[in-house]
Amino acid sequence: MNKIILLLILTSWSVKAQINSKIEGITINSPCELEYTRNLGNQNNYTCPYQYGNGKLDNFSVTVTNLQTDMVGMTGNSMDVYKKTFLETIKSNSESNGETARNMEFSNGIKAVSSISYLTYGDQKFKNIAIAFLYKQKSFIVNLTTNNLTRNNEIEELIDKIIFK
Repeated sequence: MNKIILLLILTSWSVKAQINSKIEGITINSPCELEYTRNLGNQNNYTCPYQYGNGKLDNFSVTVTNLQTDMVGMTGNSMDVYKKTFLETIKSNSESNGETARNMEFSNGIKAVSSISYLTYGDQKFKNIAIAFLYKQKSFIVNLTTNNLTRNNEIEELIDKIIFK
């Protein structure tokens, strides 16, 4: 009996376990390890699909683009203008695609844009929650795609999963 109880405790703990994946200067806390999937030019992609026992699926992904060559020689005002324009463009593109987008700021002062969109793949519907920001001369787009359409506070949940070093 004690072995069964111990097995149940360990199983329930592993289902709720969170893994910190270090991705190019930030850490993402997710239920599975984000693994490198591909490189397109100067863009690296990381992903981790996670299926819960109730049929719900979460796919965490991070796209990182190195902007170092774009930012060479930028300081002070030119850097601020670049960052502002970058975020305004992301917000504008999101809104033109019919997504709900808003400006936001992390607790450490880093400005970002969050968006929510809905996707259909076959007969499956998905919700995509994204947060885009600049950090250490790189752009990050952190996504959570889920078939749990009733999920609430998804942007706040995703914000809490992003840890800056």
